[in-house]
Amino acid sequence: MFPVSDRWLESLSLARYEPVVQWSPDRGNTWLDLTVHDGSISAASTSQVRWSARGIIVSGAEIGRRALSPYGSRVRVFMRMHYDRGNYEQVPLGVYRVEEVSQQGLRPGRAALDGLSLEAQVQDERFTSPRSLAIGPGQYWVERLIKEVLPEVSLSWRLDDILIPELVEERDRWGLIDGRSRDPSIAKSLGGRVFCDSRGSFVAAPVPTLEDTPAWALAAGPGGALVEPQQTLSRDGVYNQIVAQGATENGKPPVGPAIASDDDPISPTYYKGPFGAVPLFYTSKMLTTFQQCQKAALSLLAPRLGLKQTVSVSALVNYAIEPDDIITVTMPDETVENHIVDSVSFPLTGGAMNLQTRSTSSPAGGRITVEASEDDYGDGEGSYE
Repeated sequence: MFPVSDRWLESLSLARYEPVVQWSPDRGNTWLDLTVHDGSISAASTSQVRWSARGIIVSGAEIGRRALSPYGSRVRVFMRMHYDRGNYEQVPLGVYRVEEVSQQGLRPGRAALDGLSLEAQVQDERFTSPRSLAIGPGQYWVERLIKEVLPEVSLSWRLDDILIPELVEERDRWGLIDGRSRDPSIAKSLGGRVFCDSRGSFVAAPVPTLEDTPAWALAAGPGGALVEPQQTLSRDGVYNQIVAQGATENGKPPVGPAIASDDDPISPTYYKGPFGAVPLFYTSKMLTTFQQCQKAALSLLAPRLGLKQTVSVSALVNYAIEPDDIITVTMPDETVENHIVDSVSFPLTGGAMNLQTRSTSSPAGGRITVEASEDDYGDGEGSYE
């Protein structure tokens, strides 16, 4: 959760909010105010571009190739909570590359904007020729690969580090940094993720688990924030084992594998229970020691454990909530569960906050153990199977 004061959390039920939208023609050196009329913001840890702005209707700027446009303009969004006259607190809601500007069907002087957070720019700027990376710290290479595209942004490093091996990448810059689920990236080899935060800075952070400290509590029923908890339970994307190993190099056998399993007998995804053993295989040339295989297996299993659940929140909209937050939810039957926020959607001009979360009926959320493999789990071809 974005750091806010106790007064912010205590004032949610009586909050008077004001959205603030600004745009920049020069990569964030200058910011100009816009008047905002509507729109929504969403953020998802399950997406390669964490923050997105949709249908942000604004006025107060000229629209065109040399003004507010998709050809280099940026937009940033804040939400202010006013306590009294001239006294407010605000939280950031993302910095965006403008993807589209449209005036069709709107009042004169207004425009609708769509934007994506700055991971999109790093993903677009692929290598035009094969790129060689020398042996070096993961943090050094992640920061360098990002700053070659966005020299003005900062990187907050919250992971341990390793020396990555010498590599050659044909095209995919973002696949080296973080990447899709099939990419053997630096972030995955360190048990983490790289993403843009709500301030437009890049962050390298560990994958959260249900055992982490909750950031906020929700309660259902009269006076609570939970209007209608809705459950949709699915096996899709749920695995209870990860088998991680290095790649074969110069005829040498690969390191590993290490196997991370949900070893909690009261977890609904216990690998020896009715759910069954459902392994996912991950192979990466970044994994050069068994300890790295262990860390990768743990980090890849953590976001795949848990039952998917949708929680709709209306009475108390908390704009400080972010993906990967752990929240405590008291359900109408008075059961208390920890949930990981996978995604959150905010209206800018009133309405419900929607959270997509994961939880389990186990208080520990599934106990993860890691071991070396003595079985044949497959030939390791490809990054995922």
